[in-house]
Amino acid sequence: MVIDEFNGDNFDHTGLGFIGGGYLAQMQTNGRPIESQPTPEGTPSWGADYKRAVRESYNHSTSIFAHGAVMSHRGNYLDLDPTYTDAYGRPLLRMTFDFTDNEYRMSNYLTDRLVEIARAMNPREMKVNRRKGPYSIVPYQSTHNTGGHIMGDNPRESVTNRYNQSWDLPNLFVTGAGNFPQNPGYNPTGTVAALAYHTAQAIRTQYLRNPGPLVQA
Repeated sequence: MVIDEFNGDNFDHTGLGFIGGGYLAQMQTNGRPIESQPTPEGTPSWGADYKRAVRESYNHSTSIFAHGAVMSHRGNYLDLDPTYTDAYGRPLLRMTFDFTDNEYRMSNYLTDRLVEIARAMNPREMKVNRRKGPYSIVPYQSTHNTGGHIMGDNPRESVTNRYNQSWDLPNLFVTGAGNFPQNPGYNPTGTVAALAYHTAQAIRTQYLRNPGPLVQA
């Protein structure tokens, strides 16, 4: 079940101090016995009490969460690593990224809406997990990396044109989430597929007949 009322511009942002948003959702991924072991706060990490809590909570708990957007920011960028290289001595790609105040304000707002929903469900107990601290890639959080070869309408501010064709090398077409300057509330996969079809059609119907730039800079 997904609530989309707080995604993007679907709601009034007046006085909230942030732009963007995200969806609220409740999803089940089946009762996997290793991964699905929710227990109440204060439960020991091992032993008879832990086993009893797992048994009593199994199939008697659920989670609701927010999946928010991340806006472009000058402090988040990709560059060539000055130290690490691949097997051929070429520098590896380095990502510099962290959340900004905009993301924290947005996350807190969405979390407040989740708290309201959870309380309305009248649970025996609930745990609120707010976004805090710097970004970490270690805990799974449905990360969808975007940017790096963004598309646009001129070569000064983008890497590819609207057909995902490189401004510098007309025989190079680049598709993927790197075409997006930022990540929206929803996963980018569907849009990536649509753009790939769009690019393939342009190659077949235009580029192969007359190789060269499909958009004049």
